[in-house]
Amino acid sequence: MKDYKLNPLARQLRAAFTPAPLALMLMATSLQAQETESDAAQAETPKEVEVIEISYGYSAVEKTDLTGAIATVDIEDVIDLPAGNIMQNLQGRVPGLQITTTGNPSSTATVRIRGQGLGPLGNNDPLYIIDGIPTKSGLHEINSNDIADVQVLRDAAAASIYGARSGNGVIVVTTKKGHKGLDFNFRFNQSIEEYDYDLQPLNTLERGAVVWQAAVNDGSNPNSASPLYTFDWNQDFENPELYSVILPTYTDPENVQRPADTQWFDEVTRTSKISDMNFSVAGGNEVSQFYTSLGYFDAEGIVDGSKFERLAFRFNSEHDVIEDKLKVGQTFIITDQKANLINDLAGQILGLSIEQQSIVPVYNDVGGWGGPVPGITDRDNPVRIIEQNRDNGHTYNKVMANFFVEYSPIEDLTLRGNVGLDYSQFYFRNFTRAFTAGSLSSGDRLTVEDNWNQSIITGATATYKWVVNDLHKFNFLAGVEQINYERELFRGIGSGFASDDRSFAYLSQATSDVRVEGEGETWSLDSQFARVDYNYDNRYLASFTIRRDGSSRFGDANEYGNFPAASFGWVVSNEDFFDVEFIDTLKLRGSWGETGNQEIPTNATVTTYVPRYATQSLFTNEQDEGTAYDITGSNSGTLPSGFVRAQTGNADLKWETSTQINLGVDFELFRNTVYGSFDWYEKETRDILTLTQPIATLGEGAQKWVNGGTIENAGVELVLGYEKWIETGLLEDELLVDINFNISSTENTVTALPEDVVNSFGGNGQDKTILGRSINSVYGYVADGIFQSQEEVEEHAVQSGAAPGRIRWQDLDGNGVIDENDQDFFADTDPDFIYGMNFTFKYKAWDFNMFWQGVKGGQIRNNWRLFTDFTSLNIGSNYGARTLDAWTPENANSDVPALTLIDNNGEGRQSSFFWEEGTYLKLRNISVGYTPTLDFIERMGLNDARIYLQAQNLLTITPDGTLSEDPETPNEVFPVPRRITFGLEFSF
Repeated sequence: MKDYKLNPLARQLRAAFTPAPLALMLMATSLQAQETESDAAQAETPKEVEVIEISYGYSAVEKTDLTGAIATVDIEDVIDLPAGNIMQNLQGRVPGLQITTTGNPSSTATVRIRGQGLGPLGNNDPLYIIDGIPTKSGLHEINSNDIADVQVLRDAAAASIYGARSGNGVIVVTTKKGHKGLDFNFRFNQSIEEYDYDLQPLNTLERGAVVWQAAVNDGSNPNSASPLYTFDWNQDFENPELYSVILPTYTDPENVQRPADTQWFDEVTRTSKISDMNFSVAGGNEVSQFYTSLGYFDAEGIVDGSKFERLAFRFNSEHDVIEDKLKVGQTFIITDQKANLINDLAGQILGLSIEQQSIVPVYNDVGGWGGPVPGITDRDNPVRIIEQNRDNGHTYNKVMANFFVEYSPIEDLTLRGNVGLDYSQFYFRNFTRAFTAGSLSSGDRLTVEDNWNQSIITGATATYKWVVNDLHKFNFLAGVEQINYERELFRGIGSGFASDDRSFAYLSQATSDVRVEGEGETWSLDSQFARVDYNYDNRYLASFTIRRDGSSRFGDANEYGNFPAASFGWVVSNEDFFDVEFIDTLKLRGSWGETGNQEIPTNATVTTYVPRYATQSLFTNEQDEGTAYDITGSNSGTLPSGFVRAQTGNADLKWETSTQINLGVDFELFRNTVYGSFDWYEKETRDILTLTQPIATLGEGAQKWVNGGTIENAGVELVLGYEKWIETGLLEDELLVDINFNISSTENTVTALPEDVVNSFGGNGQDKTILGRSINSVYGYVADGIFQSQEEVEEHAVQSGAAPGRIRWQDLDGNGVIDENDQDFFADTDPDFIYGMNFTFKYKAWDFNMFWQGVKGGQIRNNWRLFTDFTSLNIGSNYGARTLDAWTPENANSDVPALTLIDNNGEGRQSSFFWEEGTYLKLRNISVGYTPTLDFIERMGLNDARIYLQAQNLLTITPDGTLSEDPETPNEVFPVPRRITFGLEFSF
């Protein structure tokens, strides 16, 4: 019988900070399959120990020496998934990492490390380090097939080396490198996506019946309720009965638009496809190694016409110019991305497909677009939006390169210099054709936008490793870094084209409303940093970091900020006195550190003025001339303009600073089959950089950037895993069982805010404010069911609009009157905890994986209830099928208020009626793969091969009573679709 084991130290290396198992990778490196007669005999067999290094903070550190909270992502867990954006594939796989995404083919993702943090108050995005280049733009711009490993730096001790931009955590990405020999790899997968809403918009006759019922409930004549319908009914308001809904021959005054029964959602959606193809070559010799790849990603969206393409070329290389002395190399990627405007409009299109009435046809009788008519809100035709924007797209090109030189004048001392470039070019040409759709019409307009930005990063580091008496091990790092950023945008606009042919529509052909706009900015960051890592006898660990950043975004008095950190570790299991049989590894960690944030506009410290040529009045249809003035009294021509204050400067702005402490433990138990880690942290962010929302009486441009407020976050993170080859007795060979689970929870509390910010978050400004609560708290009225009878109305507090079938509001202050004083904070959007469960089984040539991800608690607002539950809040739109089951005296158990055409009860106000628990559990991924036998692979001339079939988002489990379509994205009209993927990979 074969017994697959890892030597204890190799397992210890794997366990530290690793929230997902590394089974497949370690089997290829450290896992040695040996036949043994006993476990004791194997324990005595000498084995080679592989030293695993983690690339973070400008250098690589041995994993056993780490004392910060760093999570390593196992790329093998997500390698089968389409590579649009690797962050989309990490949901639930890393404790403390919260990711929100949609089904948009552009593949963006919102990433939060250790909770929502500052919420709407400030910047929440992490810093990404891609092959040493810092960026805030995310990972959807690179080819995920090129990624070798991802490290998530969660605590300040790990992230503080990046100082000024690391307050929200850091994600370090390292791409693949070359090696000796020559390997070719080809990977391809094809996916099919689909999605169906369960909102069930009413068809034409059903909507007519709902309007009739609402009018009857109001005691008004149904035949006067809408020009779209007349009704044959018994005319008895006491016992109403509808016989039929009668539609007009034409619905528009021009008599060209007949009533229809359009299924708008079906008209604008489709089964979509994703193709992901990647070809790579890795090789080299003793002197030079290289890795190069060409990847093509082509994604359609479920919205008809939406599309995203990315072509990416990468070339990484390293060269030993002088053996063990001088090395040069580079990482380089260039991408060409194309997407059309439908991606950006997809949310609007899907929203219209639900809200637009089905009585509207796609086309009218004369071949024009169907659209709104009297009785219909001015909702556009979603098919028109698609068809007239298929050829409106943008191109995005990105070059990211880092060139380095390493010189080792003496053993263990490495001097490194590097120059990095992060350059992006965005070009967008949008031609809006003139159209008429029902009562809607618009002229043509061309907008051309050209936007480029670049960061040039220069840096130099010195690292030195020093070992004393084989007991004291030091790693020294010192460095400097300079980042210079520049951006410029040009925009040209024109109208009045002689043709609606896009190939003709250029700015030189515009005859009216021609104008040019532009803007730009520059900023720089000057940094010095140092770190010392210490290891005594593999038992006592310490690390000290300091970074000093100077940013041009701040005034001279506060230009520089200092960000120190310290962390400590104790490997208890390496002590001579430690003798607990079932504990193989036990490591305690503790850290403290400070990180910063500089994410403010470059002009935040100065007062700015802008010309404002015309201002639309909020109260009339008249338009004044803004800052323009007819000083000559000619009453014609172009008027000279003055300026108006746009923003008040704040020269005293200073760094936003986050201070965080972290306590953690890593362990392996029961002969290294059970592993895990636990972290507790507390983080305080002070001097938050935020924009005030002043009252109107302070005048134009009174808003300004301030250092305001303090927020505290505290939470816990737990990882548990089990991995072992087992003999089942039912199978002829062993089965690999690899199960891991992670869970994390975060609490958020606002402890201080400036006066001109605190009341931007709801409350009464006195005893009820956001202070002492989560920044994500919700303020409003508390719904208390539905009035069932007139007797209940009379017994309740005085409530304007109260009636049987109407929502009842709680009298929170107990004064017997429902008014603005009966509002309170009744919910927050922070989940109680988030978690993930990963199950991997491998038997012979087969592998199986199942991954679940979930959220418990937190409140979500279900905005779709405005559509599904009411006929009074958007009179001219369509309604949802829930209105067919609305409250009546005979249907008193309904949670849908009685239908009405007049909102006397203010039921669209912010209230708990629209909020529900955000709990869900998703089968995020399930897959099965097959690796052909070695004989087959060799006969085909291959080194390796694998085929697989996997599915995503097949099942979502929610608590009873959940009405939201998808609690993960409750109000996102571009949903997360179901996806089936077939893929293959082979190398030769």
